[in-house]
Amino acid sequence: MKFRCSGNALRQEIDYANNFSSSKNSLSIISNVLLEASNDMLTIKASDNNMGFTSSIPVSVTIPGSTTVFCEKLSAVLKNIPDVDLEITEENGVLNISPADNGSADFTINIKTIDASKFPELESMDDDSFFSITQRDYFDMIDKTSFAVADNDSRHFLTGVYMEKKDDKLVMVATDGKKLACVRRQFEQDIPDFQPSIIPVRFLNLIKSIGSGEGVFSIAISEGRMFVKIESRLIYSSLITGNYPNYEKVIPKNLEHSLVMKTEDLEKAITLISILAENNSKRIFITLHANELTVSGENTEFGDSKQDLPCDYNGPENTISFNFAVLQNPIKKMGSEMFRLMYTSPLNAMVFLPEPEKDYLFVLMPMQV
Repeated sequence: MKFRCSGNALRQEIDYANNFSSSKNSLSIISNVLLEASNDMLTIKASDNNMGFTSSIPVSVTIPGSTTVFCEKLSAVLKNIPDVDLEITEENGVLNISPADNGSADFTINIKTIDASKFPELESMDDDSFFSITQRDYFDMIDKTSFAVADNDSRHFLTGVYMEKKDDKLVMVATDGKKLACVRRQFEQDIPDFQPSIIPVRFLNLIKSIGSGEGVFSIAISEGRMFVKIESRLIYSSLITGNYPNYEKVIPKNLEHSLVMKTEDLEKAITLISILAENNSKRIFITLHANELTVSGENTEFGDSKQDLPCDYNGPENTISFNFAVLQNPIKKMGSEMFRLMYTSPLNAMVFLPEPEKDYLFVLMPMQV
């Protein structure tokens, strides 16, 4: 195998592929990336058995062929050599990387390879099964939900983002039992019916990292897998199994009290008060008065602090205790100048939503006093 290519183009695709390969064992074939050169195209494939990646870039092929090489090492090499066109050859179990033109740079890299025949067959999906959707809006849905998934929870199904079609809207939900994020979004594109799915949050974040956020991309949901096409790339992931909780029942209804205030005011106050908060409990207090909100922290060995903020509130005086780390993300993801807090009791689940109301909301459980 022998071909010439843009070092920058190859570097980008191998960097993406490295996120889909297994790096646990350099001798394992799934730690390698597959390189197939033919018809002036280089096809790049990677897999860790749960996820898969396929991409193609234009190259100048002198000798067609295929091989596999340890993806993590190839990625590191490409990031640390000059940004020049490359000549790449494979012979006798060694991949050689050198400058395509004499004088542009001076280096030679040799990496051992494993025969391409040992590389696993990747999953595929019929083109007719895909539907298109706007990148910007879908990525925003990921951003507004992914932070709420559980981290290494024994309930494995809570470590992913739940996605379904409901009332002609795409719904994404994430929860860890203490917080819940829900987005119900209407898209310009028609979304066909599909099986409700629990998507690994890592895969959703990889979709965001590969996409530009502009234009559309394509999604297909099959039995147990999600496929995505972004430009010349096809990626997929196994879905998480399990019965996702009924999120509609978690979202409290008919809440009695409501507060409206500037999102930035509370975000800055949380950051300030959390500096002196106790590291283990991360507890801060929000006290509601008529048209005023006070954010305060516990008296710790470092001291204490509080800040009064204006708000629109005419309910009863109450003090609510929050884990500031749990409260920070929904406020940061609010995406609006103002937000509304709705609640019935300082000990029960509360709803945070942008003001004016949009197509998403956050539910938080306060800390028990």
